[in-house]
Amino acid sequence: MMNYEQAMQFVEGFSRSGKPVRDLSRIAYLMEQLDKPQEKLRFVHIAGTNGKGSVAEYLTNIMIESGYRTGTFTSPYIRHYTDRIRLNGHDIPQNDLCRICEKVSQHIKGDEGYSQFEITMTIAFLWYIEQKAEIVILETGMGGLLDCTNIIPPPLCSVITSISFDHMAILGNTLEEIATQKAGIIKTSSPVVISPNNQAENILVENATQKGCEVIIPDLSGNFCHIQNVHGLEKSRFTYDGIDYEIKMCGMHQIENAVTALETVNVLRRNEFLIAVSSVQRGLEKTAVAGRIQILSENPLIVLDGGHNRDGISALSYVLEESGISEWVGICGMTHADAVPYAVQTMAKYLDKVYCVDGFTGNAVKSEILCNAFLQYHVSAEIIAIENALLQAKRQGKAIIIFGSLYLASWYLNQEG
Repeated sequence: MMNYEQAMQFVEGFSRSGKPVRDLSRIAYLMEQLDKPQEKLRFVHIAGTNGKGSVAEYLTNIMIESGYRTGTFTSPYIRHYTDRIRLNGHDIPQNDLCRICEKVSQHIKGDEGYSQFEITMTIAFLWYIEQKAEIVILETGMGGLLDCTNIIPPPLCSVITSISFDHMAILGNTLEEIATQKAGIIKTSSPVVISPNNQAENILVENATQKGCEVIIPDLSGNFCHIQNVHGLEKSRFTYDGIDYEIKMCGMHQIENAVTALETVNVLRRNEFLIAVSSVQRGLEKTAVAGRIQILSENPLIVLDGGHNRDGISALSYVLEESGISEWVGICGMTHADAVPYAVQTMAKYLDKVYCVDGFTGNAVKSEILCNAFLQYHVSAEIIAIENALLQAKRQGKAIIIFGSLYLASWYLNQEG
């Protein structure tokens, strides 16, 4: 059997994106070789530009609190490779990963052009079957229509969270093109939950209606949803459909994610899942997603956020605006060059000083580009080695915000151990 190093060499031997695809025939072939594991599992399938990771974690914790063996498949990993394949909140053990990698490798010739994501998903499905998962919360990698996760049969529920501009080189240059790709996960007769205030709502509803799907959109009107507290970095409290909830993840966008999860729970109840209100309340309250407006330290205050596109940066901006803190010291690193102008323009007004870094991943935007962009907005900006940035930021004696990329968030979380 492979050891862990060999297993990771096997996975990393495939490219991140694989050969371009026009359909799902490549992943279908691999599933066929392994006795179609996707047909032996029950899924909630989640796509979207922002929010899908948070909705996945809310649902995961609700289902665990309800007593179900719950698989969770997410992307990308935050601390290490195995944290994207979990059962009941626990990463796949390394020995299980090695054993299943060995099994998958026996069905690969080497010239098929698989991506790391396809191989990882395959490993996950086989493990969930072994572990007798009763439900799998399945997050797409990118898009939906041609995403390998779309090989699954009609799910218990399809969920589409906030859609905005991201991965435009692959998904399209217009919101309609991007939404059409995300809507590709909608399958005939499977209920669809669409997050509230979704820019692409009309496109998604039209697609779902054409496929004969029930469409559910959470109601945030004052008659149905009452928001009691959503200020800055504090816990949020709200009432939805007459029931009180509290979430530790801050920002209005997290209330939108939470009510999206609540409506998905209602669909699952109709599929004979027994989910008590108290389980939902505990599941929501305990959920915290690493790298999403995460408080690393109270004294000094250090906040870490992996938001990297327009909606992600806007959500962070809202929280900083509501925080009551007028000046922050920033540590900024990014991987999407096309997102730099908006991120810099939006964040500049909160920053007294910013340290610009790269080196946390191979495709990081050069720190010089970030520094020059901030200087144009008259922010005191400095290029610094990533290893020294936090120490220098602490010396400023102000609250610190680390932002710009999930890969940057992952780097800092791994430094914490």
